[in-house]
Amino acid sequence: MQNNGNGKKTIVADISLFFVALFWGLNFVVIKESLEIITPFAYLGIRFTLAGIILIPLFWKRLVKANCKDYLAGCLIGLFLFGGFAFQTIGLLYTTPANSGFITGSAVIIVPFLYFIITRRSPGWPAFVGGGLAAIGLYLLSSGDTFGISFGDALTLVGAFMFAAHIISISFNVVKRDPLVLAFTQIIFTGLVSLALALIFEPTEDMFIQPPLIWAAILYAIIFCTIGAFVTQTLAQRFTPPVHAVLILSLEAVFAGVFSYFFWEELFTMKKLSGAFFIFAGILLTELHPYVKARVTARQASIVRRGLPPLE
Repeated sequence: MQNNGNGKKTIVADISLFFVALFWGLNFVVIKESLEIITPFAYLGIRFTLAGIILIPLFWKRLVKANCKDYLAGCLIGLFLFGGFAFQTIGLLYTTPANSGFITGSAVIIVPFLYFIITRRSPGWPAFVGGGLAAIGLYLLSSGDTFGISFGDALTLVGAFMFAAHIISISFNVVKRDPLVLAFTQIIFTGLVSLALALIFEPTEDMFIQPPLIWAAILYAIIFCTIGAFVTQTLAQRFTPPVHAVLILSLEAVFAGVFSYFFWEELFTMKKLSGAFFIFAGILLTELHPYVKARVTARQASIVRRGLPPLE
């Protein structure tokens, strides 16, 4: 799998995705409390629609210049984004946060296989091994002692496939489409579809009458987890491959555990610490392998230039 930028841009992109994972991890803690008060599609609709409206005056020049293909690509990406959040959020009503976090995080092992099925090009053994290590870590981070596929688990698993498809669809479109237009379109698409479903399936008389804490949670999600996160992710994926992206974003589960410890006094056991270690190991393997390989290749070339036999 080829990278789309030089080494420095890749590092900046990966660091940006690291902070996206941090904000999403905190939001995982916030949204669980919010769903006790606000319905799922109302939350998603208000969050993503307001985020899209805020983006219009910021990007209006780019939006006016964009062509139909840019918007169609953004809608396709938005379809996967909406599906991921819809199945994850509804599934969270019927399963535990630990199971939801692990199953959503299974996108780290779905992406390489899905990418291979679509392109018939293997992302390389480090991606598969790194994804496997991250998947083990996400399982260890789960607080439950058992793992079963309940109705909520099944919905969340569908969401994980949607999130994996979302990342891959971004990587296919971002190199030839305006990334800011893609970011805006996927956000507003998710918001409008969610609002439509809220009007059809959920009580609407008090949709916009929410307690101050809910509006604070929505505002945080809009600024940091929607506008900031998806604009950053879309831009970053111009310079880092999708397997890198999904591995770094899997740190969301680590941060969710850390914030749960500080805000909910949830016990961060050795099991969870071990899970964090496996996730970091998977990320480091995937991140460092290309640089190690490049240095070995350069060393071999240097040896050949000196007339010595190459390293085996």
